[in-house]
Amino acid sequence: MSTRRGVLAFVVVAVALGTAFFLAALALRRPVARSSSAPVVLVFDVPTVLDEGPLPPRPFPFGRARRSRLTVYDVTHALRRAAEDDHVGGLVLHVGALDWGWARVAEVRDAVAAVRRAGKPVFASLAGGGEREYLLASAAGRIGMPPTTDLQLDGLSATATYFRGTFDKLGVTPNFAYVGRFKSAVEPYTRTGMSPDARLALARVLDGLYGLLVDSLAVARRMTPDSVRRLVDGGPYVAAEAHERGLVDTLLYATEMDSLALRHGARLLAAAPFGRYASDLARARGGSRMALVTATGTIVGGRSRERPGEDVALGSETLVEALRQARLKRSIRAIVLRIDSPGGVAQASDDIWREVERCRSAKPVIVSMSDVAASGGYYIAVAADSIVAEPATLTGSIGIYGGKLNVLGLYRKLGLNVEIVSRGRHAEMLSPFQDFTDEEARVFQHGLQSFYRGFVARVVRGRRLSEAAVDSLAEGRVWCGSDALPRGLVDRLGGLETAFAMAREKAGIPLDEDLVVERFPRIQRSFLERWLEDLLMGEDDGADLAVLPPLLGAWRAVAGYPAGTAMALMPFSIEVR
Repeated sequence: MSTRRGVLAFVVVAVALGTAFFLAALALRRPVARSSSAPVVLVFDVPTVLDEGPLPPRPFPFGRARRSRLTVYDVTHALRRAAEDDHVGGLVLHVGALDWGWARVAEVRDAVAAVRRAGKPVFASLAGGGEREYLLASAAGRIGMPPTTDLQLDGLSATATYFRGTFDKLGVTPNFAYVGRFKSAVEPYTRTGMSPDARLALARVLDGLYGLLVDSLAVARRMTPDSVRRLVDGGPYVAAEAHERGLVDTLLYATEMDSLALRHGARLLAAAPFGRYASDLARARGGSRMALVTATGTIVGGRSRERPGEDVALGSETLVEALRQARLKRSIRAIVLRIDSPGGVAQASDDIWREVERCRSAKPVIVSMSDVAASGGYYIAVAADSIVAEPATLTGSIGIYGGKLNVLGLYRKLGLNVEIVSRGRHAEMLSPFQDFTDEEARVFQHGLQSFYRGFVARVVRGRRLSEAAVDSLAEGRVWCGSDALPRGLVDRLGGLETAFAMAREKAGIPLDEDLVVERFPRIQRSFLERWLEDLLMGEDDGADLAVLPPLLGAWRAVAGYPAGTAMALMPFSIEVR
């Protein structure tokens, strides 16, 4: 055989084997047909990470290919369909560590409760964890945990890190300005500790979340709120203590909980993976069409992207394009805009606000707030017809700040020096090698004040409130959804289900008509990328890179934007655990 024929034969065999492997993999992924009409018990391995939508592409050196994951909509929609599905006879939750915010936990918990309200047994196997994990598990009728596991139920706390002391030692001088009494986003850079106003605002948020936790657990476990508070104060607990105090119902391993859930009188029901059930439902069927546009991450200009060691960057160009596609597609009757963003660059937020307003003039737009929709995240929401928030959603933060870091002192500590030649009185105003002069500080503050008044005007217009009312709610203050509702910042409490119901009503779609939900933005991946993600990659439950240390993260957060950029961003990252 000649060399050319040998190579050709090798290529043919390789292609044939590759095709066979691909077809076999597809066959394995095909839903298993039901062999009988007997109901099944869905087994849900609750993921550590639950995204709002598909994540933007990552730069190749910083991450491997990522398998598609279930989103909040996938999970909540599937749970509510399971509640109505005669082929589903029960549900088992395997709850481990959850890296979700409080609003997402509450939304999934409500969907689990819908299964239980339908008269179907719900079991939860709790592999330890703390308040968020236990809150989700408490939606089940029966909670179990392994006998060697601890329940870290001991209360909530919020932590803020301050960098001014380190900056002083490094010779870095912060030059920042802000508008809003409670707009404390600059404090980590300018102070060594929390201001009284920031502490007051944060305490109010913590009180709201703690109250929701206590009330929810009291109802779920048939206790009084005072009893729950005493239990929280007495925590954490080893498994036996949690069982003795009525926090869990049984001490069983996960597989034993599964066996318990599958018993149905004298017979055993079959188990079915929840992920497969949810994926099957995601296939489009006939009906009226709505768009689900997800806005996740810190708002920046340009395209959305995933930044190594940091959160996702929500690019204004990407989101505006997604909104425009939903607006121009005639078959789409309404838009649900799902926001999970602490805000970001003020100008990018305004660009998105304008496109939301254009969408609203063409078809109904309902905003559904996730864990956080504050500052710039709230800015883009106020252009919608209506806003829906979870009681635990962090929102508001109507304020603005900006500035720069002067690093000349650090350069000189390193033996470097900088000399500048310029023309124009304010040519060096945004230079990272000198402080603002008094006049430059006044000019910069005036610019921020102007944008702040514009922010307030957007809220006045969108929420139909008086300027005085908005001023009293603004000043950078963060609110829980439950506090935002009576103040007119949001229209209704609830999650995606509530938002879709409101969109259906505004679009005139009958309740008995099916919906087809189209997702935006659409992440474009090549055939080869999709194939490799599906077949070769495991479940990607966490970040591939560790989060940057606090000081470097703070430095990166400021250095990542041009000096003087006006920021509509929440005061520090509020992480309540």
